[in-house]
Amino acid sequence: MSEVYYERPNLYIGFHGCDKKRGLKLIEKPYTIPQSTHDYEWLGYGFYVWENNKDRALDWAQSHHPKFEEPFVIGVVYTLGNCLDLTDQHFIELLSEDFPMFIEDFKSSKSELPQNTDLKGNPDPEGVLRKLDCALIEHLHSIFESAGNNNRFDTVRCSFTEGKPAYPGTAIRDKNHIQVCIRNTDCIKGFFLPRT
Repeated sequence: MSEVYYERPNLYIGFHGCDKKRGLKLIEKPYTIPQSTHDYEWLGYGFYVWENNKDRALDWAQSHHPKFEEPFVIGVVYTLGNCLDLTDQHFIELLSEDFPMFIEDFKSSKSELPQNTDLKGNPDPEGVLRKLDCALIEHLHSIFESAGNNNRFDTVRCSFTEGKPAYPGTAIRDKNHIQVCIRNTDCIKGFFLPRT
């Protein structure tokens, strides 16, 4: 990953939806940063933030299943570093190019190809359970990581269209957002309590 414009060194502000006890622990003991490793994570394994979107982070925390005892939002200052930025054509093409190899690896392991589904398990490319996307992104990470430590991605970033139309006749949705999955926690520079 030696291309000049692929590195993302700027500081970003994001918000992490969680239970209040867990959020306050991140301020007290930031070295214990939890990683999401479910097979349905939208952007693979890591620590998730909503880019510059406190309200959406709180909405997610309030609708979390199982319910959080006290839904809460913690602020995060981070860099993207070497980012698999899925708002950038170059990185979208990397995923597209990896897909045939990903399929072959699943066939050779005699494993069932994962699918994106809704909560009931019905196939849905935009469903909330993103097992296909998660598996493909993790597959791409494994290829880059096996090529050497300098080739790994620190973060994954993507914009998502989600929710109901914001008003009649539009494609703008009421839950659109940019989400970031931080794989390398060294990219996290600090946590803060958001201002009200």
